[in-house]
Amino acid sequence: MKYNTELLHRVSLGDEIAFRKLFDAFHPNVYTTVFRITNDEYIAEDVVQDTFLKVWMNRVDLDEIENFEGWLYTIARNITFNILKKGKNYKQYLAEEGESSLLRIYSNTDYDVQDKDFQNLLQKAIHRLPPKQQQTYKLLKEQYLKRKEVAQILNVSPETVKYNIDQAMKSIRAYCLAHMKDMPLVLLLHFYSKYF
Repeated sequence: MKYNTELLHRVSLGDEIAFRKLFDAFHPNVYTTVFRITNDEYIAEDVVQDTFLKVWMNRVDLDEIENFEGWLYTIARNITFNILKKGKNYKQYLAEEGESSLLRIYSNTDYDVQDKDFQNLLQKAIHRLPPKQQQTYKLLKEQYLKRKEVAQILNVSPETVKYNIDQAMKSIRAYCLAHMKDMPLVLLLHFYSKYF
């Protein structure tokens, strides 16, 4: 894992470019670790987003952490177990936890404006999807159905459902990133975990 104390120090000072480098370095391994525990790619991605949101919220302490990698995986493990305890309500749990943390930095008004902007942008991105991808996204991400359930409803194979949601997510993420370039990365991570 490539990172150094200088990178952590830059993150501790609020450097978003350094934070993005840290995220890129650790994202794959955190995702794989959580996926092994949950066997659920969507939960794994949510845990990654929320883990790095917590890293950002606690960035001022990064210089004091002797084993960053161990600390990071402890955060991811704790979030994972909390999600598993919450069952189907895990999305609400993540959203509430993330929002609570962000409100320590952003005022209610600022957060609400950004949240509304992101919701509008997300809806535009969803409406641009082909019909099958739209249906798949809504069933998986808004109704929280399992892949097999969606496959039965749409009368397609689970592999087709996976392909459609993967394509939908790529398209949505690309559209949102292209239209919210000035939004802080930490807010984007939060909104991804809240709405994706």
